[in-house]
Amino acid sequence: MAQPAQPPDRRNRLDPGAILDAVLRLARQEPGERLTVRRLGQELDADATAVYRHFKNRDAIIRAALDRLFDQSLQRTLAAGPGQHWRTRLETYSSELLKTFLEHPALGRESFATDTYGPGELQSIEFVLQCLTDAGLPPDRVVHYYAALESFNLALGTGISAEVQRLPDSGGHDPWLSPGVFARLSDFPLLERHHAGLGRLDSLMAFDAGLAAILDSAERESQQDVRR
Repeated sequence: MAQPAQPPDRRNRLDPGAILDAVLRLARQEPGERLTVRRLGQELDADATAVYRHFKNRDAIIRAALDRLFDQSLQRTLAAGPGQHWRTRLETYSSELLKTFLEHPALGRESFATDTYGPGELQSIEFVLQCLTDAGLPPDRVVHYYAALESFNLALGTGISAEVQRLPDSGGHDPWLSPGVFARLSDFPLLERHHAGLGRLDSLMAFDAGLAAILDSAERESQQDVRR
């Protein structure tokens, strides 16, 4: 007796690339949500457990997706202008990295505590080290400024990403200090003196200020080394 025909398997066939595409898509389209494997399965129209055939756990998915963001940021930087001055390259890279995190805030907020050690992150580290080397800094100072710059990028990138997750329409422009801070200033003369400027300060302005301070210091030091 002939066996009845089996219905075709309509579930999508998964591979690592398709899974990461879906992760980045969800991170863009649902900025206020925390990524879950269950939601990822829904997006892929597949059994969520099938994801574990390609990634050990959620942390492995996050690491691979973040590595994609590092690569995207670097490629955007390189496309912006090869051969630019070392400082311009670092300014562009830092800005592109933050922009990429804010486009995918559910991933960006994981960046400070997550080392990917994938090709995207390693190439990005190499890029930063090359820029600082091109500045003429000695090796120990290259490492010093790499540590300062990358910890700043990741720490503030994580914080602003969390802010954008909480306030998806803010775009990183949430006030740096709550207006309530300025309600009673009589005991804080410097707060009172600077309250207008502090009141205008937002997260992206703070990022730009911190980045400029680090690069100003590196540039001064590199010029001193040239004069010696």
